Amino acid sequence: MANIMTFKEGQKIIAQGDKDTAAYLIKSGWLEVHRKRLDGSITTSVLQAGEIVGELGLAGVSRERTATVIALTDGEVEVIDRGTLISLVNKPGGALSPLLAALFTRLQNVLIDEEVDENDETFIALAKLEGLNNHAKQSLCNRPKLIGHLPWVFGAYRPPLTVTELFKSPKHIDVRLTGCSLRVNERHIELDVVKEGGAMLRIVNYGDSCEVNDEEYTYNSNNDGIVRLPVGKHTIKFGDQSDPFEFKLDVLI
Repeated sequence: MANIMTFKEGQKIIAQGDKDTAAYLIKSGWLEVHRKRLDGSITTSVLQAGEIVGELGLAGVSRERTATVIALTDGEVEVIDRGTLISLVNKPGGALSPLLAALFTRLQNVLIDEEVDENDETFIALAKLEGLNNHAKQSLCNRPKLIGHLPWVFGAYRPPLTVTELFKSPKHIDVRLTGCSLRVNERHIELDVVKEGGAMLRIVNYGDSCEVNDEEYTYNSNNDGIVRLPVGKHTIKFGDQSDPFEFKLDVLI
């Protein structure tokens, strides 16, 4: 049985210099990693659902924690110590797949830095995204998000269930949605550019409901699932009808 630990915003998960060997696989929420270098400078990085911290201790690479990890939002992690790791290795099927996927993601992030720096002078914001309810705010780490590339994908975070899935081409998700029903797809809504100006919203999977600017879009309607969004402010609501994700999108291009 998985050892799940919940955390609250501001809670310290790991302290640099502590001796521990457990790793933490993020199930929901956001964590910020602070690493103090020998010259006294501090580097930071932000991790979300499907990513892992503490992997060096779990692998025995370091006897002390090399960074401090603080919760940016509420959420939960799966605690993986060496006993848990041995148990996962010995289990049949794809029990180890979510952990391997997190480790692969961690390795990709270390070797390939694709994160766009919003403070870079060359950064051009194409749109601004903001959560309007708790679910949506949490998916954006409780802060507005400037969109610097298109297409932009909203989708549910689903860890791989088998080793075969692990080696398929990874699904790129810009906004990872957690705590949603199975009716919310991994590639649920896409935002793309329109040559004439503005943006285009493509509804890939309607889920239980999808509303754009208070107009409902369903499989039974006569639309083709594509909504033109001119420059300006728009609202998007989708997912479970009883507790949907609600976003405000400001198209700037």
